[in-house]
Amino acid sequence: MLRYPEAVQLVGGADMVAALLPVLAQTLQQDASRLDRAFADAQLVEAAVALHGLKGVLPLFCAAEMAQRIIDLEAVCKTGALDAARLAWPVLRANMLDLREEVRVIIEKAA
Repeated sequence: MLRYPEAVQLVGGADMVAALLPVLAQTLQQDASRLDRAFADAQLVEAAVALHGLKGVLPLFCAAEMAQRIIDLEAVCKTGALDAARLAWPVLRANMLDLREEVRVIIEKAA
């Protein structure tokens, strides 16, 4: 799921990616928790804001399918379709946590 070679090219080198990976891991964890709360509390505006932020960052690092899930879920949230958003969230959440785990492994191997 992590597109490391592409990220190196897009971000400007392996050193830059290495510097960004811990931030990415933290962002994935925090935003997953933020989105969990937003969907539990039926706060689709808050969910859309969080997804919009992810949409700006994650396509640099993740597979196209995951990036599209972010875009699609943000669009659903903007329509106010709570049930559809809650249905789609678990798949994206699992993708985010899988990506975070990949990032964690890379960080540990580099240490």
